[in-house]
Amino acid sequence: MNDNRKEVIIVIIELSQMKRFFMMDMGIGTLSYYLVKMINGNIIIDLIGSTIITEGVKRVYKGMNNKGKKNNQINFKI
Repeated sequence: MNDNRKEVIIVIIELSQMKRFFMMDMGIGTLSYYLVKMINGNIIIDLIGSTIITEGVKRVYKGMNNKGKKNNQINFKI
């Protein structure tokens, strides 16, 4: 009863998702890090500030995309 099957997990990532990751996380994260670094100079605060700015930009971007899709959605409340 020894089951020696091995599982293989295949993850498919769309190219548009990769572009969005590089643009949002790396690009905006780097720019916001250097912006906070010019203002402050403390590395811990710089890292926290750039993370907050990057997450804020992603939430605004996501909200803008979902705003147009809300008209086409049907919400069910139970």
